[in-house]
Amino acid sequence: MSKAPNAADKEVGRRIRLQRREKKLTQPQLAHYVGITSQQLQKYESGINRIAVGKLVEIATVLKVEMTVFFDRIPTVTPSNDNDIESAKFDLTHDALLMSTAFMRISKPALRKRLLELVQTVAAKEAEIGLQMDELRPQPVQQPAE
Repeated sequence: MSKAPNAADKEVGRRIRLQRREKKLTQPQLAHYVGITSQQLQKYESGINRIAVGKLVEIATVLKVEMTVFFDRIPTVTPSNDNDIESAKFDLTHDALLMSTAFMRISKPALRKRLLELVQTVAAKEAEIGLQMDELRPQPVQQPAE
């Protein structure tokens, strides 16, 4: 699996730079606040290096922006491995990112666990109902061969 930055990594870097400039911070200032060198920040912003999620969370916190700012309408990229897995079609929607960001702000582990159980239950019920609805749909009648 390739660890080289792809189009999405480069877009996230571009958005970091835009947010930093909007907040009127220099690269050395932002780098200092998140505990990296200004050279490393420059590599993130230019898309030369990939950025770890934890570091991206720190950057978002310093810039006082939601994580979704970095991902909203991010370009689709081809998976960097050769596995032909159908489930690799994972789409990070705007709503999923908003939900994830809000979920991570919940400080009580027990509450987060209960919410996760709720969402899993709703998803399972919807899938179950969907299967039942498929069973109820009329099947096409096959015409006898002439």
